Amino acid sequence: MKYLPEFINHFEPFFFVMVMGTGISSDLLHSFPYPACWLKICSYIMFAIACIIFVILQIFAILHLFIYSSENGFQAYFNHYFRNLNHNVFWGTYPMGLVTLINYISMIAIKEAAGTVHAKRLMYLVYIMWWYDVLISLLSAWGISFIIWQDYNYTENKNKNKDCRSNSNQENLEITRSFLSRKTAHSQLKSILLLAVIPIVVVASSSGIFTMTDLFSIHFNRNIQLLTLFVTALLWLHAIIFVFILISIYFWNLYVNKIPAMSQVFTLFLVLGPLGQGSFGILLLTENVRKYVQRYYQTNTGTAISLEQQILTLSIPWSFKVMGLVLALGLLAMGYFFSFISFISIISYSQKREIDPETGKYKRIYHFHKGFWAMTFPMGTMSLGSTEIFVQYNEYVPTGAFRVIGTIYAVICILWTIFCLLGSAYIYWIPGMKSLLQSAYNNNKENSGNNDPSISDSTTMDKPSIELPYYEGSDNEDNDENDENDRDRNDSDIITNNCMYSPNMV
Repeated sequence: MKYLPEFINHFEPFFFVMVMGTGISSDLLHSFPYPACWLKICSYIMFAIACIIFVILQIFAILHLFIYSSENGFQAYFNHYFRNLNHNVFWGTYPMGLVTLINYISMIAIKEAAGTVHAKRLMYLVYIMWWYDVLISLLSAWGISFIIWQDYNYTENKNKNKDCRSNSNQENLEITRSFLSRKTAHSQLKSILLLAVIPIVVVASSSGIFTMTDLFSIHFNRNIQLLTLFVTALLWLHAIIFVFILISIYFWNLYVNKIPAMSQVFTLFLVLGPLGQGSFGILLLTENVRKYVQRYYQTNTGTAISLEQQILTLSIPWSFKVMGLVLALGLLAMGYFFSFISFISIISYSQKREIDPETGKYKRIYHFHKGFWAMTFPMGTMSLGSTEIFVQYNEYVPTGAFRVIGTIYAVICILWTIFCLLGSAYIYWIPGMKSLLQSAYNNNKENSGNNDPSISDSTTMDKPSIELPYYEGSDNEDNDENDENDRDRNDSDIITNNCMYSPNMV
């Protein structure tokens, strides 16, 4: 337990991307395009892993907040993790990871727990958690966006050497910093800016899973369902408009600054997230509009009024359905295009080698790093969007191709998530555990050595002198003098290394 603060101090909001990957993998395994019993069992295991990671990271985030604030102050914590562009956008991974867990719980309540006493409690839990996620998603999108727009928040360099400069030099420094900040801002228009806005798209699609289900209709009245539909529509429209503005800016960045470097090339997949999830969300929303009209606007036939109402009840929901299908196909088309661009960009670095500044070793594109996680969640969203077209429209027209495409994306997402879990354990967890076990072993060895009198006496006693035999051509006295000189040199080396000796010292 004494090494726990060491782990907590290394916490970053980026770590919640592991919840996103494992969570959406559990959702895909549970509702796989080609369902199987063993896949559903695997989904339980993946969901348990996602929950464990989420709970641990949630605890670490709270403890890290208290520890960092107590040592440096809350203002320093806020500046570092909310104003700094290298950290603040990654807070969007928290609500997105939570949504994947909400979706899985809702599927459990609707299917496995249907007809049991736990179904009602699970549905209440899902709805409460959904509103909580809506709040966090809006805070992430609106709050982080305002902070980014407010100032060039590169807080590491601010107030540096402020007291030792004159006013004129300080003004020149501010002008130089402003110029460098603007120049740096041009290169910071990356796909990671989408991470602050994508949570709104994700939470908007989440409500479509449970809003018009029979279980939700039993325990919640019609007004709550209508409210949820309107809130979902507002969230989806707001998020899609916002996302396409950012994607347009990112396209400009690609034309000007070209594709990202090898260490950041996996961030290209982040563009797929809002495209796949947006198509999935609009399909669910328009289908729920149709279900709502059919459930609450039943009309009697035979009169002129009922005929008019019947025409409206048929035309209005299907108008939404057609509009949703067109929007979903457009989003998926862009998603397929950017999937091609992302994979081609990775292949273009297949022959390139870069030197790691930390280790000095050569790195290749297939060497694992935390950026690999950027591929998991977007692949899953593209699978959800493609499969949903098959689910809703296959009874009218043959859409089996979308089922196959959804399966391909789902398999890539699940296998890549497993690979990232193993890679993260190999790079971060296993070396950390090795160092902790080694330090614990060394401490126990030192303690046992101090408590053992025989060992302490043997270490403090003078070594017995061994009389060397006399050989012709050798001199024992000369050997003794050489040994003393060697010991003197070793002692001087130890003093020099420990005291950092320099010629200026007396």
